[in-house]
Amino acid sequence: MKNQFYVLSLLLLIISCKENSNEEKQTLEKTTISSTIENAQEEVLTNPLQITKTEKALYNALKKKTPLTSEQLLPIIPEQINGNKKIGEHRFEASNQVANGTYGAYNSPYNFWIEDGSGSRAIVRSFFDSFKIKNQGPEGTEYVYQDRDGYQTIAFLQPKIKRNQISFIYNNRFKISLLGSDNANTLWSYIDFENLKKLNQY
Repeated sequence: MKNQFYVLSLLLLIISCKENSNEEKQTLEKTTISSTIENAQEEVLTNPLQITKTEKALYNALKKKTPLTSEQLLPIIPEQINGNKKIGEHRFEASNQVANGTYGAYNSPYNFWIEDGSGSRAIVRSFFDSFKIKNQGPEGTEYVYQDRDGYQTIAFLQPKIKRNQISFIYNNRFKISLLGSDNANTLWSYIDFENLKKLNQY
């Protein structure tokens, strides 16, 4: 009888240990899965190129829009920049979504560009990705990433040749760029937002 009781106790002890082992294993598995999810979420937050749901919706919406032609973009080109009249305007047949104007003297002009970021081109995403990554240019140049008046702007400074460019995205669709010899803040002050409102219809 004692032997049977001893065997039964030993058997219950083994079963109990096995159950505890299974519970510990399940807890460990849950912890590992939780850790993996937390790590994945952390990775999403720390990955600078990870797009948000809002950005994804924007990029998908842009793909569905019909790009404007150069002829539609040319009327948006301003008539003057910093008192300098337009000396030329261009449309680009190879890329139907770009137009630009040239202003001032030929030896030190201002160049104004409009690029439509709709359709298959990734103009808007490339801009916002660049703003997130904040790469720097070759030696002797500098990129300045700054919020100005509610817009993310990227300025490309080339002090050796006295040419600077400032770019931003207007209406989450159009990349606007102005190139000239002035500093980035001064170039920014030349952007005619009243004129850009003509793009609001698109």
